[in-house]
Amino acid sequence: MLDYFLLLILSFLGLLIGLVIGYLAKEELKPGIKYLHALKYLILALIIILFCLKNLTNTLAIALVAIILLRSYFSKFSDKLFYASLAIMLFLSWALAGVSLIAPLIFAYGLPLGSIYLHDHIKDEKNKKKMLAALFKEYYAFLAMGLLLAILGLFL
Repeated sequence: MLDYFLLLILSFLGLLIGLVIGYLAKEELKPGIKYLHALKYLILALIIILFCLKNLTNTLAIALVAIILLRSYFSKFSDKLFYASLAIMLFLSWALAGVSLIAPLIFAYGLPLGSIYLHDHIKDEKNKKKMLAALFKEYYAFLAMGLLLAILGLFL
C-alpha cells in the first residue's frame, strides 16, 4: 500500500512541477499554449489507451472509467474532473495489475496542465504562494480521490 501512496504523490507532483516550469518560462507560455493543450490531450489519450490495454479482460473497470471520462468531458470543470478520474484509473490499474504503468503518464499529464493553469491565472495572482495554494485547491480532488480509494481498498 505504501507504494501506491508514493505513486499517488509522485503523480501529483507533475502538476506542481508544471507550474514551476511555467514560472521559469513565463514569456514562452503565450506562444506555446496551443502546443501545451495538444500535449495534454496526447498524454491523456495515451493514458486511456494504456489503461484499456492493461485491463482488457476487466470490462467493468473499462466501463467505469469510460463513464467517468464521458461525464468529465461534458462538464465545465473538465480539466479538474479528468485529473480526478486519473486517480481512479491509477488505483484500478494498481489494484488490478499490481503495478501502475500509467503513473509516469499522469505525472507527464500534470506538466502541461500546471503550465496551462499558470497561463490562465497569471493575471489573477502574482504571488507564487497564492498561486500554488489556488492550484492545490482546484486539483486536490486527485489526491482526495486516490486516498479515499486506498482506504476503501484496505477494507475490501
